[in-house]
Amino acid sequence: MELLMQATCALTALNVLLLILLTWLYGRNFLRLRSNFSLGLLLFTLAFLAHYATSLYFYLTNMAFYVDMVGVHVFVITLIQTIAFAVLSFISWT
Repeated sequence: MELLMQATCALTALNVLLLILLTWLYGRNFLRLRSNFSLGLLLFTLAFLAHYATSLYFYLTNMAFYVDMVGVHVFVITLIQTIAFAVLSFISWT
């Protein structure tokens, strides 16, 4: 269980880094284009960034309180979201 939660923490930290990249990209686009869509993307990534930064904090400070089944679900969901953020970062970068 502890190994699974450590993997979840690593994926969550990767999500935070990907979201920082996306925030920078969408912020740069908003400053150049001044469109509502760019602003929406920027706010969307900032909300996700706040979510994942908070999640990482709680995973690191409360890891001992997660039961085995919750740990598995959290890992799978975080893995899927990491893949999605990686694809979105790749598409946005190119």
